[in-house]
Amino acid sequence: MVLLSLSEFVRSKNEEFVQTRLETKAKGDFLRNVSREFLTPVHLILANSKRLLASQSKRLDEGTRQHVATVIKQSGHLHNLINDLLEMAQLESDSFEPEFELVEMSHFLNEVRDMMLPSAMEKELVINTDFACVNLLVQTDQTRLQHASLNIIMNAINFTDNGEIVIGYKAIYFKRRLGIEIFVRDTGRGMSEEFQQRMFEEFAREHPDSESDPQGTGLGMVIVKRMVEKLGDEVQFDSRRKKGSEFFIRLPLRQQYS
Repeated sequence: MVLLSLSEFVRSKNEEFVQTRLETKAKGDFLRNVSREFLTPVHLILANSKRLLASQSKRLDEGTRQHVATVIKQSGHLHNLINDLLEMAQLESDSFEPEFELVEMSHFLNEVRDMMLPSAMEKELVINTDFACVNLLVQTDQTRLQHASLNIIMNAINFTDNGEIVIGYKAIYFKRRLGIEIFVRDTGRGMSEEFQQRMFEEFAREHPDSESDPQGTGLGMVIVKRMVEKLGDEVQFDSRRKKGSEFFIRLPLRQQYS
């Protein structure tokens, strides 16, 4: 009798698990299909609005220029949101498979820095590097790690008005193995304690100090966390309001395969 009840319990839980997986897959498929349908027209609106403003700016009155600029800003935001939704759907799908390779960290982070320099220079910010050693090889998915790193650095640039951003790495013990810690440190606004509690929730945003504050999709850090965890790594942070923030990506030097 007890075994029969236990068997029935296991069967019911297994059915619930299968149903949950099916619902998750259906949600992911829906997000992918709808997002792709929206992506092309939004991209066309964004591209043609930019082309119109660039080629006809002198012929447009001030009011029309403002309207076109608003279209560009809002369609750009929607374009980023759709791309983030596609990324979320991919991360939640069963087809997500990291592609591990050996990556030399100094070269990797210097490339990341070079990619972000134009954005930093627009705000007259400096990006410095701090490498504890050189020629350190790490087995990771370079494309996905780069995506996560760029996202964190872009946030640092957006919410830093003056000072510097430092990116670097050092050797650590991670999950009882040799690993490294990549860090991104800024002298920006920092985050409120309230927002820190929900930063990795979908569509979470810090309450803006003013209307001119940058507005993201609310999915960037969620994607970073899920992507890093898919690689077997972890992301942590330390932040104080008006003092700045520091983000850490910790990963093993070598992956373990089952």
